[in-house]
Amino acid sequence: MLASGASDSSPPAEPAPAHKHKHRHLPTPAPTPMALPPDIKAKVPAYKPGPIPFHDGEQLIYQASWVGIPAAQARLEFHKQEKQDQRRWLGEIWIETNPFADLFYKMRDYMKESMAADTLHSSGVYLVQDEKSRLNYYDVTIDRPAQMVTMTKKNHKGTQSKEYIASDPWGPISAAMMALTQDFAPGKTYAFDVFSGSQRYVFAFVVDKRETIHLGLGDFDAWKIVPDVWYVSDGELRSEARNTVLWISADRRHLPLRIQAQAYIGYVRADLISIDGKGAADSAQN
Repeated sequence: MLASGASDSSPPAEPAPAHKHKHRHLPTPAPTPMALPPDIKAKVPAYKPGPIPFHDGEQLIYQASWVGIPAAQARLEFHKQEKQDQRRWLGEIWIETNPFADLFYKMRDYMKESMAADTLHSSGVYLVQDEKSRLNYYDVTIDRPAQMVTMTKKNHKGTQSKEYIASDPWGPISAAMMALTQDFAPGKTYAFDVFSGSQRYVFAFVVDKRETIHLGLGDFDAWKIVPDVWYVSDGELRSEARNTVLWISADRRHLPLRIQAQAYIGYVRADLISIDGKGAADSAQN
């Protein structure tokens, strides 16, 4: 407006009287892609995968309970794919509460993620969050060459998108797979820049100690892993992660055996109950 006024040779018009309570609204600028704080980014290393702990078609089933009461079941599946001469892994997770838990909190969640077979680098995550009266669809697109991640949320209210700058981004499944390929030893810490459906997290996993745990399938030699959250994009660190413990089998497979988290009342625990539909103890030995 200033430029056009300066080039106009006609005398300026008298300004019109201002209208009370009216303001000129400028267009809202597009949000700038968010980057990690430098001090957090410096603590997140890059990893190379070791031996993949899963095989094509493997299925892991977990039984979740609240203070000992069965509440839900989770199923994880891993498949190899051939796409445009590229070998990839497809990881899928289904989580479903049982009829008793449905009375209090009905959950029907689904997630899938595609990963390169050689590096485990993710191309993106698709998540359906069907919980109580909420139905959200999340699509996470990971562009590693451009170091850009776009997270899109869709529901009955419309579509929302956020962009993030990330030099080493991971999805929940690819980060877990990469962590399970690493060598475990007491005191070691592993950290990952993870993009879920709605948030960006920097998760850290500390190897605490080696101990024996008892499942319904028997006793297992396991690594005790204590997770922590170093960063979350909404600015509010959640303390729940500090009250969560994982146990991973202390063999070459590094099978996730149990996860336990503190709840508002009591605790929630998910135990591995089968692999490929067979007893986990026999399959783990094989």
